[in-house]
Amino acid sequence: MTDTPVPDLPAAPVAIEPLDALTPYDEVAAQFVAALKAAIALIPRFVPRHPETEKFVQRYLSFSDDLIPTTISSVEQCPELAATGKFDVPKARAGYQFNTAFRPVIDMVEQLGTDLQFTCRYRKAEGVASALQTYAIGKGIGRDPSSASVAAHVAIMKRDLKRPPRNKTTKANRTPASDPKKPTP
Repeated sequence: MTDTPVPDLPAAPVAIEPLDALTPYDEVAAQFVAALKAAIALIPRFVPRHPETEKFVQRYLSFSDDLIPTTISSVEQCPELAATGKFDVPKARAGYQFNTAFRPVIDMVEQLGTDLQFTCRYRKAEGVASALQTYAIGKGIGRDPSSASVAAHVAIMKRDLKRPPRNKTTKANRTPASDPKKPTP
């Protein structure tokens, strides 16, 4: 008996982590969610979106942002308007200041959402690009009859490849100028 390694088998067993096991990314995501919840808790009088409050907001959202500071000024300068008690100057001023202060925050959060989605798409693209290269190389190796194992794995990869649909033009939709098979006069 010799200790010569068998060519088609790895020298040592490779530990394969299950795909549904918690990862360091799960931990980072959980920390991020906790920090995000803490950040939300900092927002004074935070109002989550709800269908009933959405109706109220939509009713008044189309009016100019200038209406509030103009009304604040008018109520402060006109005792008759102040006497109606219909406009709470401190509350309106606080709301206007809140909106002004949080506009850059909204922009940052929207950009974060956009960039985080792009980061996820980018990381998928990196993985898919590498997988497609591995698939192409595996197809070549799998043609060799002594590489039945590779051919079997390539077949499994092909099953899950699910290429995006190609834009097929029918002959009826082609114009003579767009038909690559026909020379233009």
